Amino acid sequence: MSRAVDAAGWQFTTLAGPNPGPLPILTLDADTHRDVLAAASTAGSWFSGNAPLRRDDVTGVNVHAAVRAPARPHDIDLLLTAHYDGVGDHPGLRQPGASDNASGVGVVLEVARILSAGLPEGIGLSVALLDGEEVGALGSAHHAAQLRAAGAAPLVINVDGAGRLDGAAAVEAGGPAHRLLALLDQAGRHTGVPLAAGPVASDNRRYGGAGFAAVGIGAGMVGYHSPADTADRVDPQTLTAIARLVVATACLAAAAPATLSSSIGDKR
Repeated sequence: MSRAVDAAGWQFTTLAGPNPGPLPILTLDADTHRDVLAAASTAGSWFSGNAPLRRDDVTGVNVHAAVRAPARPHDIDLLLTAHYDGVGDHPGLRQPGASDNASGVGVVLEVARILSAGLPEGIGLSVALLDGEEVGALGSAHHAAQLRAAGAAPLVINVDGAGRLDGAAAVEAGGPAHRLLALLDQAGRHTGVPLAAGPVASDNRRYGGAGFAAVGIGAGMVGYHSPADTADRVDPQTLTAIARLVVATACLAAAAPATLSSSIGDKR
């Protein structure tokens, strides 16, 4: 596939992370590739190439909103999270990021809207929309450190991808999440959303790594990291199903006993 170039004539990509370094990769357009192959077929021919590396320092912004603080020390503190950043565009190549992760942001905001009108007693609620997930979950790493320094102990539910549920939604738990996982399992049975243990490589891992009870939910990303990740490919029924799942989990958290079991990942 032919790709456009920037103003300097380079086809470029982004190496995300804190310490980019040189990589042994050179991308050639079709004409140059043909010429290189022709030259290489001649005995004794050598060629060399180089590509510039440019470091850009950028600033990310997390948005944290407290809907209701826990009223008592033993109250549950529920934190809903989703990242709003995307992988970015290239010259002539737009990657909208509808499933990854506008869908997750939409679910979290709708759940917050519903719960703010009828949040059960004994539970606090806050929402964090996170930046920098696509560059190593840097936004959630920063946020988790802030929460730890403040002495907070939230139960974290992270939604990354609610674009199209095909089978069971993936659930990954981290930190001391046994009770939270059991609540989610019970909510899945109540709402009819099938759940299965599976990797959710997202911000939930940063919170779990910081010692918080955290679960990540993934329910499909059609056109993942590509120009095909458009809004028309997001399934509204999946958005509704995952929102209902999270609402049910929050309601159960305020009412369920302290000890529950979970069969997520078991054969049924």
